[in-house]
Amino acid sequence: MWRLRNAFRTKNFPKLPQTAYYATESGLPNQADVVVIGGGVAGCSLLYHLCKRGINAVLLEKDKITSGTTWHTSALCWRLRPGDVDVRLLESTRKLLMSLEQETGLNTGWINNGGLFIAKSERRIEEYKRLHTFGHFFNIESHVISPNEAAKLSPILDPKKFKAALYSPGDGYTDPSMYCAALIKGATTRGGQVIENCPVSNILVDSSTEVRKVQGVETAKGTIKTSCVVNAAGVWSKNIAQLVGLEIPLVAMKHAYIITDNIPEVKHSPNIRDHDGSIYMRMQGESIYLGGYETNPEIIKDMPTDFQFSLFDLDKSIFEVHVKNAADIAPVFEHVPIKSDICGAESFTPDHKPLMGEDPKLAGFFYSCGYNSLGMNLSGGCAEQLAIWISQGRPELPMFTYDIRRFTPNQRSNRAWVTETSQECYAKNYSIVFPHDQPLAGRNHKIDPFHEALVASGAVMEQAQGWERPGYFIKDRTAPVRGYDWYGYYDHVDNPDKRYEQELEGEYTFGFSKHHDLIGEEANAARNNVAVFDLSYFTKMYLTGPDAEEAADWLFTADTDKEPGRVVYTCALNSKGGVETDVTVTPLEEGVGTLVGPILKGKGYYIVAGGASGYQTVSHFRKELNKKRFKAVISDITDKLGVLSIQGPKSRELLQSITETPITDEKFPPSMSHIIHVNGHVCRAMRISFIGELGYELHIPYAACVPVYNKVMDAGRGFDLRHAGFRALYSLSLEKGYHLWNYDLRIDDNPVEGNLQAFCRKDGQYLGKQHVEKLKQHGVKKRRVFFTLEDHVAVYGLETIWRDDAIVGYLRRGDYGYHLDCSIGVGYVEHPTGQILTDEFLKTGNYEIEVLNKRYPATLYLRSPFDPKGQRLLGQYEQQFEEQAHFED
Repeated sequence: MWRLRNAFRTKNFPKLPQTAYYATESGLPNQADVVVIGGGVAGCSLLYHLCKRGINAVLLEKDKITSGTTWHTSALCWRLRPGDVDVRLLESTRKLLMSLEQETGLNTGWINNGGLFIAKSERRIEEYKRLHTFGHFFNIESHVISPNEAAKLSPILDPKKFKAALYSPGDGYTDPSMYCAALIKGATTRGGQVIENCPVSNILVDSSTEVRKVQGVETAKGTIKTSCVVNAAGVWSKNIAQLVGLEIPLVAMKHAYIITDNIPEVKHSPNIRDHDGSIYMRMQGESIYLGGYETNPEIIKDMPTDFQFSLFDLDKSIFEVHVKNAADIAPVFEHVPIKSDICGAESFTPDHKPLMGEDPKLAGFFYSCGYNSLGMNLSGGCAEQLAIWISQGRPELPMFTYDIRRFTPNQRSNRAWVTETSQECYAKNYSIVFPHDQPLAGRNHKIDPFHEALVASGAVMEQAQGWERPGYFIKDRTAPVRGYDWYGYYDHVDNPDKRYEQELEGEYTFGFSKHHDLIGEEANAARNNVAVFDLSYFTKMYLTGPDAEEAADWLFTADTDKEPGRVVYTCALNSKGGVETDVTVTPLEEGVGTLVGPILKGKGYYIVAGGASGYQTVSHFRKELNKKRFKAVISDITDKLGVLSIQGPKSRELLQSITETPITDEKFPPSMSHIIHVNGHVCRAMRISFIGELGYELHIPYAACVPVYNKVMDAGRGFDLRHAGFRALYSLSLEKGYHLWNYDLRIDDNPVEGNLQAFCRKDGQYLGKQHVEKLKQHGVKKRRVFFTLEDHVAVYGLETIWRDDAIVGYLRRGDYGYHLDCSIGVGYVEHPTGQILTDEFLKTGNYEIEVLNKRYPATLYLRSPFDPKGQRLLGQYEQQFEEQAHFED
C-alpha cells in the first residue's frame, strides 16, 4: 500500500539542530542552585524558567542539545484535554511559543495552522462535545463541525468516512530545534549555563542524616556543588535515577512516523488526529508527517547510551496499520510516495502522565521526564510549574497526577508491573477517556484479605494506586480480573475469560452507566438499611515520638488535643495554604501492645488518609517533620490493617450483635473510637461515616480480617446487609457534600474557599495558617458550591457552570444522588469580574450546567441540601423516615 523511496534517508530527516546556538563558552561552574541533567526540550524549558526566576542554574548534556529524542519529535501542540491541569499546562506552552521570539529574537518555529479531531462514532462525538464544552471556561475556541466542513478545511479528507470533527483553530506545531534554541538564549541571557559533551558520572549524596540529600554532581569535566538536581534525561532518566539507587516507573518504546512526498492540497491545512484510527497527521509545507499508536509497540529493554541523533529501523509490519487507517479517511495515502521514516525512542509511564517533583527518598532530587510523546506539548507548562516547585516548595497548580509520589515504592520497583501498565497506556493512548474506564494491565498488584470473598460475592474491582477495591457488586455472577494478556500480542494468548471486560463495556459511556440502578440499590441500602464497604486500601499510619504532639499541632488545621479515642477530621496544608491532604486523626491511649492499640511513650496518633493519594500524604508528613526537626516518626501500616465500614440506620444493631462492648451513644458518641473484640479478635471500632449516616468502621489486623468479615456477614443476614462498592460510596459522599481530595479539594484550594474554615482552629500555629486567616478576613474569589439538576442528564465533572449567561466555573465532581433523586455536582464559582464573592451573589442569578454542549437549569446550594442538620449522623432517623413516607404518599 505504501512505498518508501530508495533514497539516502538522512536527506529527508527533520531539520537537524543548529548547535551553534547552544553551548556557553565558560567552563564548568563550581556551584549552582540547580543542575539540570538532559538537554532535550524538558531540560531546556526548565533552564529557561529557572533563570527567569533569578535562579543560578546549569544544564548538563552528555552530547549535544536535542540529540536524544527531542530532535525528531513531530512537535504537535494541542490544548483540549480531559483535565483542567492538562489544559492549563498546554496553554502555557502555547503562550511561550508565541512570546519567545519577541523576547529572544529567535523564531520558535511556531505554526498556528489549527487542528482537527476526527470522530467516527457517536461516543467519540460525545467526547469531543465534552472537550468543547470544557474549553469554554478556558476561552479556548473550538467548533463541532460536520464532515463536509472538515473536508473544506482539509481537502485530503473523505467526508463519507467519519461522522463529525472537532476543530480547534488555535492549535499548531513547532520546530523542536528552533524552540530549544530560543529557550536556551532566553536562559543564557539571564545567566544560565549550558555545558554540552558533559555526561554525569555520579550524583553526590549526603547519607549522614535520616533523610538523604543531594550534594552535587560529578562529571568528566569536574564537580558541581548543588543541593538540587533535576533528572530530565528522557529515555535515559532511569539510568540517572539508578545512580542514586532509585527506580522510576518509566519504559522506553519505539515510536515512529513517516514523511510523505509533496501533496499540494495540504499546504496551510490543519493538523489531524483520528483518535478512532489511532493516528495523527502534521502538515509540513506540502508534506504530511503520519504517526500513530499501535497496540503492539516495540518495547526497548535496554536503551543504547550512544544514540545521539540516531534512529531505529522501522518495522513496517507494525507501522502498516497506521497507513491503512490514514488511507481510510484520506485516500491520498493509497498512492502517495513516502520520502522517509522516523523511528525513535520515547519514554512512557504506567498512567500516561509525566514524572515530576521531588523524590521522597532523596531530598533535592527532582524529575522532569516520562512525557509519553507529549514532551513538546507540555514542555512550557510543566517547566514553569517545576521551577515554581523548586523555588517555592510547591507548584501553583494541583500537580498530583504528575507527581512522582503518586506511585508507591512497591510500584516503582516492580519492573513487570511498570512494563505492562506502560505498554497498555501506549496502546490506549487515543482511546476514549470514559469517566469510569479501568485498565487491564497491572491488576491484582495489591489485594487485601477480603479480596477473594468480595470477588466471590460479585465485586467488580477497580484499581487505585495499585490496590484492588470494589467498584460495585453484580448479582448471580462474578467477574474476576485476570492476568494481563497484552491484547494477544508478544506471543501471549488472548485471555478467553472476558467477564470483567464485558462488565467494563457497561461503563463506556458519558451518559448513565449500565450499572446505574445496581449502584443505586447499594446506595439506598446504606441510606435506608445497612451496607458494608471495604475501605482497606485507605492509608493508615501512626504518628509517634517525643515531639508527636507538637508535630500534630503544626501539621493539622483542626485541634487534635482531644481525649484519647476522639476522631478528629482535619486538613493538612502546605506553606501556601493549599490543602495537601485531609485525614482523620485519633489521639491514642498508651495501648496494650496490639497493632490497633500500640504501646506508646507519650502521646501518639492514629491517622487515616485516602488511599489513592496515600503515599503522597505519608511523604508530605515525613518531609515536614524533617524540615521542622521534630523528634517524631510516621509509620505506614496500611499493609497491616483491613477496614470494614458498616453504614446505615441498622449499623448499630448489627455491630452490637457481634460484640459484647456496648455500642451506645454514651459509650460510642459520634467521632469516638474504642478497642473492641469481634469473634475473639481485637479491632479498633470508630463511629465515623464517609457518607453522612450512622455508621462504624472496624480497623482489623490482617490476620483477623477473614474471621471478622465472616462474623459480620453471618450476622448481617438478619439485617439484610448488602455489599456496596466505591461507586456507591462516592455518590453517597458527594450527595452529603463531603470533600474528595484531588477533585474538589486540592493544593490550589484554601480551606476557606472549600467551606472548611470550621476545621481551622483560631489558637496556635499550623503550617499555612496565615493564608487561612487572610481569606477569613478579606474574603474569597472562588467558593465551593453544590448543584442539583432537574433534567435526567449524567454529570461527571468538567461541565461548565453558567450564571446569567456568563461562565463562572466548572464542576470538579459530578454524580447521581440517589436519595435526592437527581444529578448532583460540586464546583468552585468565581465572579465574572474577579470580585470577592458574597452569599448574595451566589444565591441570586440563574444557573445552568453545560453538558455535552447543551445547557441545563441548575439550583445552587452553599451546602448540600441532604440532611442539612446532620440528624442521620446522630442516628436520629424517625423524622427522616416520616418525611420520606410522606413524600412517597
